[in-house]
Amino acid sequence: MRFNNKTVLVTGSSRNTGFGIADSFAKEGATVFIHGSTAEHVHNAANELRSRGYGRIIEAPADLSNSDSIQALFAHIRNTTERLDILVNNAVLQGCGYSFQDTPLELFEQTVRVNLIGLFHVAREAARMMLEQKQGTIINISSNVSTRAIHNRSAYCASKGGVDSLTQAMAVDLGTHGIRVNAVAPGYIYTERWEDLPEKTIRRRHTNIPLGKEASAKNVAAAVLFLASEEAANIHGARLVVDGGCSAQHMPHDVDE
Repeated sequence: MRFNNKTVLVTGSSRNTGFGIADSFAKEGATVFIHGSTAEHVHNAANELRSRGYGRIIEAPADLSNSDSIQALFAHIRNTTERLDILVNNAVLQGCGYSFQDTPLELFEQTVRVNLIGLFHVAREAARMMLEQKQGTIINISSNVSTRAIHNRSAYCASKGGVDSLTQAMAVDLGTHGIRVNAVAPGYIYTERWEDLPEKTIRRRHTNIPLGKEASAKNVAAAVLFLASEEAANIHGARLVVDGGCSAQHMPHDVDE
C-alpha cells in the first residue's frame, strides 16, 4: 500500500468529498486524522471508517474560522503522533446564494476566513511540523471557479482564487525545505446536496460537462493521492483540474449550439 507508515490530516473529512479522500488514504494504509467542525460528525465519520477495517483513524474536530481552535487541533496532532506527512486542505464554506451586490459582508468575511485564512493557518502549522521532519506534502483543494466565475458565489470564487495564488507562494517558499505543495481544482462534484436538486438541473449540468458526468469523491481522491505519492515526486506548485472538461470549453453546450 502506497501510504503505509504515513500520517495524514484531511480537513473537512467528516462527510462528502473529504470523507472520500480520507477513506482512500486509509485504504492505502495511512493513519488518518478525521476533521470536521463538530465532534459528533467527526465521531460518526471515524466510526464508519473503523467499521471498514482500516488501521488508525483519529478524531480531530476543530473550528477553522477560529485561530485558538486551530492551535488546539495541532496540539492534539503533536500529542498523538510523532509526525505529519500529508495535509489535505479540503474544508470549505460554500458562501453561495447571493449576487455580488447583495452578498452580506459577514458572509463574505466568513467564507474567506474558512476557505483561505483557515487554510493558510492550518497549512502554516502543518508546514512547521514538516520543516522539523525536512519533508512533507500539502495539497490544497481549489476549484475551477478560481479562474472562471459562476453566478451568485463571489465570496467562494474570491476565496478559491486566493487558494491558487497561495498554493504557488507556498510552493516557492517551502520547496527548498523538501515540502511539496500542489492544488486539485474540481468542478461539479457529486455530494449529498445533489439529492435535493431537480432532475432537470442535473440533466442540464450533465449536458454542459464535456465528459457528461460530475466528478465523484473517488475521482477527486485519486488526484489527491497521486499528488501525495512518490509518483508525483517532481510535481510542485501545480494545479490539477478534475472537472470533466468544463474549464476547457469557451461556452457550455446549451449556449454554444
